[in-house]
Amino acid sequence: MKKNIFLLFFTLTIIILIAEIFVRFFFPQDLQRYWVIHENNYGLSINKSNYIHKLHRFQSYKAKYTFGKFGNRVTMSNDDLKKKDKILVLGESFTFGWLLKDEHTFVHKLQKDNLNYNFINVSVGAWGTANYTLFSELYCEVINPKKIFVFMNTDDPYRGFQRGFYEIRNEELIGLKKEVKNISKDIKFDKKIPFYKFLKSHSHLFMLSRNTVYNLFNKQSYNPWSSEKYWPRPPSNFDKAQSLKVKNLNEKIFIRLKEIARNCDSELYIFYTNWALPKMMSDQNVNKMFLENADVFFKENQIYYFQNSEKMEPLYKKPMDYIIDIDFHPNTKGANLIYLSFKDEIKKILNSN
Repeated sequence: MKKNIFLLFFTLTIIILIAEIFVRFFFPQDLQRYWVIHENNYGLSINKSNYIHKLHRFQSYKAKYTFGKFGNRVTMSNDDLKKKDKILVLGESFTFGWLLKDEHTFVHKLQKDNLNYNFINVSVGAWGTANYTLFSELYCEVINPKKIFVFMNTDDPYRGFQRGFYEIRNEELIGLKKEVKNISKDIKFDKKIPFYKFLKSHSHLFMLSRNTVYNLFNKQSYNPWSSEKYWPRPPSNFDKAQSLKVKNLNEKIFIRLKEIARNCDSELYIFYTNWALPKMMSDQNVNKMFLENADVFFKENQIYYFQNSEKMEPLYKKPMDYIIDIDFHPNTKGANLIYLSFKDEIKKILNSN
């Protein structure tokens, strides 16, 4: 009996190993981020501190990520920078530099141009406006930056609404903190199911099975090889009233961020990437109402705001030249385009201080 059980276990192990190897070579999956951890009381995703992620690989793309003491993506290995005034950089996967080597991120290029400051890039994939504000609320005094640079992307306002970190009650912005209700099932599974997080981070077979089950229950046709799939789309059931809620919440969120920066003796600067195809900004896009009024809102509330759509024209004409071809994230050429759109303005800001 014991012999049969052992033989069955051994056979299953071999089958699983062969299947894992087969999937790795012929159907490689995008493994989950095991350099990311979550604040227990808030559900806020942050990068591990003092950590080297040796290899993030997806198909032919691979990159090494290096993180500093604040969970920041290290821009340059320069001890002199540690003595300089800090700039806290907040953004999502574009600012993080998804699937890009440390030196290919646009924040690295900005750092290289401005060695009188230490750029602390704490950006995390899938962050939105609420993440930027909550992170600043929790860590601004710890990091003690002279300036805060927010690099806002096109779908960040909706993400800020979606996260559930803040809501408006009686015209006041309320931080939900321990009441956060929109923690993803994945985060809950990480904590409750043994080896779930490890398998997400290491097993292509597990991720293929997981994605297949997800698509089955969500009635979606998932094609990981199609770039078209990765361009953000607004929820189809959002109407103007809900878009107005997104706009109103984000305005309150940025006013809160301004207060946090002031209390932290930091200067706040908002930069909009303009990384958007025309179809992403249709009338149905829930981010459009906030973004169309951003210039007026930030000016009225005396918050520095800059965007340079002219520099992004090459993206709109030939988008596939500037994105990772299995993804919608900027490739090295795309990251350089974002850098070029901001470099002169940021140089002017930093040289005037």
